[in-house]
Amino acid sequence: MRDLLKQSFALVGLVKSLRQIPFDLKRAFWCIGRDGDIREYMDAHPVRKLQIGAGYNMLDGWLNADFNPDTRQPGQLYLNATRPFPFPDASFDHVFSEHMIEHIWWSDGQFMLKEVYRILKPGGTVRISTPNLESIASLIQPPLSPIKQQYLKLSTDKHIPHAVGYRPGFVMNNFYWDFGHFFIYDSETLDLALSLAGFKDIKRWQPMESDVPALKGIESHQKIVGDEVNVFESIIMQGVKR
Repeated sequence: MRDLLKQSFALVGLVKSLRQIPFDLKRAFWCIGRDGDIREYMDAHPVRKLQIGAGYNMLDGWLNADFNPDTRQPGQLYLNATRPFPFPDASFDHVFSEHMIEHIWWSDGQFMLKEVYRILKPGGTVRISTPNLESIASLIQPPLSPIKQQYLKLSTDKHIPHAVGYRPGFVMNNFYWDFGHFFIYDSETLDLALSLAGFKDIKRWQPMESDVPALKGIESHQKIVGDEVNVFESIIMQGVKR
């Protein structure tokens, strides 16, 4: 009987809905006073910079926002990037998001980028960092270079205790299915996503490098995986609102 109950879509859906209630209450709490926090930031910063998906990477002088604000990070704002942003048109100079857009579907990513375009001032810049599909897919293509071997070992040791050796099959399946990833971009697809949202002058950059001073040295993913692995795993592009 227990197995039959576990197979009931209705009961499973009900349990999931009930488990969602605490987060819904948190979200309502996070929205209380949010408009005031936004106005306070806007008034205090002539150059306005928004980070989407801040996590633990709190940037000075930025409005740091996240879908699940970390209570250990005072000042972090609640933001659902798949819904209309609570900001006026043309109100920000720069927007940055690191290893976040892969956690939403392509259509939601397009919505997010179009909202970013809307809230940027003319001449404003967006910088997106996300896992690179080309690098992940290259793991099954010989030869296994030193950086590929390093990536296989790091990923396996850290995330895949059931893996049989350091094998691309285990690492790639873990990457696609075990991190809440919904859409992984390669350089062509990320360029396309930014172009469809309206951005021009799209360029690819290495981590921590930029021709815009405000966007230089702001990544944090290398603190988790190391500099070399971050260069291998991440793709970073900037676009400008003209």
